[in-house]
Amino acid sequence: MQWKNPDGSITEGVVIEDGDGNKITAADPFFVAPGTGVTWTLGGALPAFAATPTFNIGAAPTLAVNWSGQSVAETQSGTWNIGSVASLPALAAGSNTIGNVGVNNNPVGSAAFAASQASIGTTSAQIVAARTGVSGTGRIAATLYNAGSATVYFGASGVTATTGMPLPPGASATINTQAAIYGIAASGTQSIGVMETF
Repeated sequence: MQWKNPDGSITEGVVIEDGDGNKITAADPFFVAPGTGVTWTLGGALPAFAATPTFNIGAAPTLAVNWSGQSVAETQSGTWNIGSVASLPALAAGSNTIGNVGVNNNPVGSAAFAASQASIGTTSAQIVAARTGVSGTGRIAATLYNAGSATVYFGASGVTATTGMPLPPGASATINTQAAIYGIAASGTQSIGVMETF
């Protein structure tokens, strides 16, 4: 465009005004004369970028958990399933003892019984043999009755008149054992009645 200067001359070019409507002249640093180019320098060359740039945004913030206003009920409702006895593993085979629960001493009576007699002299002899096993096979108790006329001493193998338990004539004794029982007479040969429960 053309405009008239104060001295009357005519100037052609691009008019650039500032924010207040004042014309920017050739004396101003941003004036561009007609037909000329311009180079804008913004403080040097742009920096080169890496093929894979890294952007550092600082350390990640620590997240806090706000439990304000939260509570756990004193009594919880629902079903707790802790399994069943049927799901427990079986005991390994062997002779492990897990305690005496008195199965062999059932108060309603034994599964079976047996009666016998033994003749016992002045040398230690077996009155009744061992009977081991579970209920129905192992002995629960043995009752001894002295049907003779002299005292008989009973105990383990090798029993003597000084180490055995005396059983006078006409007396009886019950022993809760599965082991063999031996006896020795004070004199002569005595008859001992035996009743086993098992």
